[in-house]
Amino acid sequence: MEEREVVVVGGGSTGCSVLYHLAKAGVKAPLLVDMASQLAAGQTSRSTALVRTHYSTEVLTMMALLSYRFFRDFGRELPGRSAGYVETGLLVGADEASVQALRQNSAMHKRLGIDSRVMGPDELVASGVEPMLDAAAFSLFAYEPNAGYAEPSATASAFASAAVERGAEVLTGARVTKIERAPGSGGGYSVSTTGGAVRCRSVVLATGVWSKPLFSGLGVELPMKVSRHPVAIFGRPSGYHGKRPVVFDFPRSAYYKPEGNELFFVGTLSHELDVSGSEADPDAYDESISYEEAFDFSRSSAAAFPVMATGGTYRRGYAGLYDNTPDQHPIIDELSEMGLPGVYCVVGLSGHGFKLAPEFGRIVSSLVTDGGFRDYDVSVFRLRRFEEGRLLGGRYGVSTIL
Repeated sequence: MEEREVVVVGGGSTGCSVLYHLAKAGVKAPLLVDMASQLAAGQTSRSTALVRTHYSTEVLTMMALLSYRFFRDFGRELPGRSAGYVETGLLVGADEASVQALRQNSAMHKRLGIDSRVMGPDELVASGVEPMLDAAAFSLFAYEPNAGYAEPSATASAFASAAVERGAEVLTGARVTKIERAPGSGGGYSVSTTGGAVRCRSVVLATGVWSKPLFSGLGVELPMKVSRHPVAIFGRPSGYHGKRPVVFDFPRSAYYKPEGNELFFVGTLSHELDVSGSEADPDAYDESISYEEAFDFSRSSAAAFPVMATGGTYRRGYAGLYDNTPDQHPIIDELSEMGLPGVYCVVGLSGHGFKLAPEFGRIVSSLVTDGGFRDYDVSVFRLRRFEEGRLLGGRYGVSTIL
């Protein structure tokens, strides 16, 4: 049986970040195992890859700020590599019910050193930040100039290749089928995969929407539900090309991401399950979008951006998945309280995985190598918080913004 110090399960942006930070911390030859034939082929490849710091809980805001700085300085941290980061700015457009929360959040952001500006509709129009947006439909805006988007697969690959340069290894095309205590007196765990078994001291589960079966095999109930999230891609008309800010539209529970010179991505700000109340099956769900979904996205984008009503063209659509926890906050923990010391998890990322991946990697690496993370309190993300009734909350009613 092959032996490793640490095995990371999951080759998305988070798992690859964990691998890189473990290798950087000096862990000898950590191994990443992923079931796909190439890294980031799962939900990372379907991420719209927004990078922003606008959250309404301070701990997530801090994580997002540090992750943003990592994306901004990616080539300095990982020389010769790029995350494809493009800084566009972000406009958060609140309805009347969210005005007070937006003001409170903006004040918190400024205290943490984030450039966040509150503007009324008339101020936004006068600023010229986004003249194509119908500002009158909103009650108040927060403008975050230091936000944008990156390229998700390139980011994961950059983390992985940089980790390999530091001695890490990657095994793709191998599904983990079982994790159990290693036989004998040496301790640790045996990780069974379709490519063979590996014995290790520690295991990190960064398994996203595929987490529940592995947790069940360990005897751990994971309070997580998988929901499907459609995205529509439109072409922008002439006159609305070039770099433009991302917009969060609270009144319509939608977000708009102008990408490149002429594309326009539209998604939902909701974490809701299918209308039937059913969870999505990660191995068998509808990866396309329906006519009704495309129509709804077309209608909301045309209402928010009148120019899209006259010249926007539908290109294509797709659907991805979120691994949602009951409070839409991640689970970051060592499962020692469940009798599994040395098993760590960073799951239930609830749609926030990509933008927080740099910090997830740093936190989990520190938990594994140092026995704790001391820069700020991450104990709030313990798995046991759900049965203890210590759920984390946000100020907004729009679930993906928290």
